[in-house]
Amino acid sequence: MLGGVLNLYKPAGVTSRVLVERVGRILKAKAGHTGTLDPCARGVILVCFGKATRLVSFFQELDKVYRARFRFGIATDTYDVKGKITAVSSGKLREEDLLRVLGDFRGTFVQEVPPFSACKYRGRPLYQYARRGEHITLRREVTVYQLELLSCLEGEFGEAEFLIHCSGGTYVRSLAHELGQRLGLGAYVAALVRERVGQFRIEESIDVMQKGIGRDFLLERSLPPEKALYFLDAVEVGEEEARCFLHGTPFPSPVPLQAPGMVKVLHGGTFLGLAFWDSLRLLPRVVLAESCHVA
Repeated sequence: MLGGVLNLYKPAGVTSRVLVERVGRILKAKAGHTGTLDPCARGVILVCFGKATRLVSFFQELDKVYRARFRFGIATDTYDVKGKITAVSSGKLREEDLLRVLGDFRGTFVQEVPPFSACKYRGRPLYQYARRGEHITLRREVTVYQLELLSCLEGEFGEAEFLIHCSGGTYVRSLAHELGQRLGLGAYVAALVRERVGQFRIEESIDVMQKGIGRDFLLERSLPPEKALYFLDAVEVGEEEARCFLHGTPFPSPVPLQAPGMVKVLHGGTFLGLAFWDSLRLLPRVVLAESCHVA
């Protein structure tokens, strides 16, 4: 069995790791998530199981949609409601000030990774350094496609709710922190809901923390790897090309392909794995099927 991909609902207060461990116990299989969701946040998290865990990295760059509430006038070390307060402002939030600077946080820009995050530096997560009082600065390029102000409660310690559509790798906590800095007020994430990851929506997500969730139910609700990788093109190959793929040998594409990139490789409708098209040939990257599956 190649395994599959699950669209899960993470409740607030539950860590991503706990969710993955529960899936592993229910399915009696290896499992891994495609990107953490902060413990105090809730919403969609994708979990791969079985051989599909080897595909985790290919889901990490999918775009995300969040509904977030930022509280202004207070800054915390974690940039969210669970952190220690590091600064308090006497200023007041005004909607006109907020609208004036929002445009600077749309589009592509460089964002600083929160000090308390799972992002790694020299093989260790940043939060380990932060807990020892060491501040490691890491930056990454992100894209915010949509940053819409839904509501604003003005005044001292005011709050604002946003709809955020962003690229994979974007930290909403950093967005809150940097927006608060720009206004001279400080800010942190008071509440966060991840409503969508790529085409995986919260309305279809499964809460595995509920009682009575069994193996058969999860298998029935899981997506086969090739369907979950909807964003990749597929190439149907013949018997000889399938044998090359399974042995890790590069081979010409049997059909014309466009720009270089990753593609799904199938033989007789069976998903074999992923290959990279370099404009000249297909280079096997992730081989999931076994040779005995190919006639």
